[in-house]
Amino acid sequence: MKTRLLGALCACFLVLPAVANAAFYDFQQWVTDNSEQGFNNAAPFSLADGGLILTATAYEQPGMLDSHVYLDGLFNGVIGGMGVCTTLTGGNQCTPSSDDNVSIDGTHQETLAWDFSSAINGLTLELGDSVHVDFNNSFQYSIDNGSTWLIDSTDVNGFVTLNFGSSTSKVEFRTVGAATTDQFYIRNATVVPIPPAVWLFASGLLGMIGIARRKKIV
Repeated sequence: MKTRLLGALCACFLVLPAVANAAFYDFQQWVTDNSEQGFNNAAPFSLADGGLILTATAYEQPGMLDSHVYLDGLFNGVIGGMGVCTTLTGGNQCTPSSDDNVSIDGTHQETLAWDFSSAINGLTLELGDSVHVDFNNSFQYSIDNGSTWLIDSTDVNGFVTLNFGSSTSKVEFRTVGAATTDQFYIRNATVVPIPPAVWLFASGLLGMIGIARRKKIV
């Protein structure tokens, strides 16, 4: 009985998608389509793809001071992407204009915070540096609301894949130091969410195995 049950469940599992459709967020293309601008946390930047919604906000430590997500435009012929700006003027323009990437602003650590509409367990990023060329350095990220910070590094072309080891709906980014070479923009991100069908299948599997065991005991 148990063998037939497990065989049927495994057959059902095979027809489920192994992963959900990946979401791709192209911040350089967003700037091309909408022009560079900043966003207050009260009306945050939001972008949807593949049924997954990304909402981006920014803050600075110490003190969890509100800051601004900034989508930066052309410099050296390359669009910057997503960074952080401490001060906006005119509603959406960064002042000074050089403070539009993720950096340490004086004594304050700028942090970019991403919230997703459902859980993910990893993502692939492309980063650019302070002068918009490929970022080839380390950065920090957190998946537990900033309690623990991990360090990873991009390859020479600015790419890095982060595998979290557990599911999360929030990821935060900051620099490893105050040097110009530590500053970065996020050009784009590819995210693979955890498909809801997998959670339903896992719950059903555990429940049916439990029922089978209770019948055996009786």
